[in-house]
Amino acid sequence: MVHRLQHQSDVASLRNGDPNFAGTLAKGMMILETFLRDPRPYANSELAQLLGLPRSTVSRLCRTLLQMGYLDRDERIDRYFIGPAAVALGYPYIVSIPLRAQARPMLQALADQVRGAASIGVAMGLDLVYVETCAYKRGTLARPDVGALRGVATTAMGRAWLYSLGDKARNAVLRQLKAERPDEMARCAAGIKESLELQARHGFAINFGDAGLGVQGVALASRLRQGTRELLFNCAVPGSQIDAKELVGRVGPRLVELVRQCERNAGIG
Repeated sequence: MVHRLQHQSDVASLRNGDPNFAGTLAKGMMILETFLRDPRPYANSELAQLLGLPRSTVSRLCRTLLQMGYLDRDERIDRYFIGPAAVALGYPYIVSIPLRAQARPMLQALADQVRGAASIGVAMGLDLVYVETCAYKRGTLARPDVGALRGVATTAMGRAWLYSLGDKARNAVLRQLKAERPDEMARCAAGIKESLELQARHGFAINFGDAGLGVQGVALASRLRQGTRELLFNCAVPGSQIDAKELVGRVGPRLVELVRQCERNAGIG
């Protein structure tokens, strides 16, 4: 299980349950993950308050991360922001997915057909990480870039992943979402339930706008894997240019055929 740490209490809880858990390393990573939630410059005092850590600890960790290139610092405002080493660290994972290059022409063709974006992602805890994305050549609000993080509850891709889980695992994730992201679940619970029911009939998950900006989407989990994680495919379209009937009747089946073609190309019949 992937743990997204947001406070010193999270670190203490895991360390109490596992004597081999490296608390100092976890605190350093927790600082970096702060920028995933809100990618803006932070002062030491802000990080200390947000994470429940002593300011001296934050200062020491930030200085270490700065020297290693994972953080940068703007001396004029005395604040830290994410550094280039954090970007470089993700590159080996991205390039280790050969399917990205093979699927890109099909993803681009679908994105242009629907004037939206077609993407591949993987689940990580309660979030999804986009590892490939192609957008309509004239631009679209629906485009998440490579490396973008989106919530499981709010996206068609997340709902496709939920559907792919067994009942026990799915219910465990839903309980975790309710406990850790109550606002998202209050807004998206009905949409998740509807999507799970519709996927049983149509073969793909649906999001009728819970992702925000009026964006609607369809998605499904493939039989293709990167390590232990299944690759998830998504197609998102601004709601201003498509209605629910067209999303279900036209876009969803096209995405299913794209995924099946990728599986056939990989030797999965």
